[in-house]
Amino acid sequence: MKERLLSLMRARGVVLSAQAVDGLVAYQEIVHKANGTQNLTALRSPEVFLREGILDSLLAWRALAVTAMDVLDVGSGSGLPALVWCIAGYAPRAVLVEAERRKGEFLAAAAKELGLEVEVRWGRAEEEARGGLRDRAALVTARALASAPVAVEVCGGLVQPGGVLCLLKGEPGRTAREAALAAPVAARMGFAHAETRSYALDSAIERTLLVYRKLHPTPAGRPTTFARLRREFPGGKSVAEREGGAEGE
Repeated sequence: MKERLLSLMRARGVVLSAQAVDGLVAYQEIVHKANGTQNLTALRSPEVFLREGILDSLLAWRALAVTAMDVLDVGSGSGLPALVWCIAGYAPRAVLVEAERRKGEFLAAAAKELGLEVEVRWGRAEEEARGGLRDRAALVTARALASAPVAVEVCGGLVQPGGVLCLLKGEPGRTAREAALAAPVAARMGFAHAETRSYALDSAIERTLLVYRKLHPTPAGRPTTFARLRREFPGGKSVAEREGGAEGE
């Protein structure tokens, strides 16, 4: 697996330390073993997880184009992208918000085994944003959590003014439609208009980031509940857009 990961990285111009590469291979092995008994990710084969999980996360960070910083990851599931970013040295520390207890327990155990500085919080993002994590994080990310209108609100309350919300999305056409639907939600949550950044995973697959900069603190009464947002945006139910699997992949 190590040589295959190095080959994928070389093809996309990604360079990491030997220690980071070893850590990513160890992470893939941990996920693969745990996925045999619990539904962490639909990326079940090691090859697919290396390409569409690990490599994708590395390329997403490059497209995000920020300096190293702590990250708060919502709906972490198997740990993508935050654990990859921590192992690679992009994010010194991470807070992982996960609504499913068993996934949270997996994330805590994996982070400990990998020697990462990670805090796992079992709960929903909108509830955390009404508590101690409100307007606290400089970088919040979510991958395969929900459509953009839902994700912007439930995650947006965690972002500090001046901070960034980064949604990892799929093909550009669908993402553009989601961004248009999310525009009024972003405005009411205090964000500027989304920036769209695309990158090629390989010659056949293109990915997109929706990047929102927060201008103002989260307004009173926001965020609303995930359930209410799903009624407001019927297409915003939890989906793993790219892999067709469970939330939080």
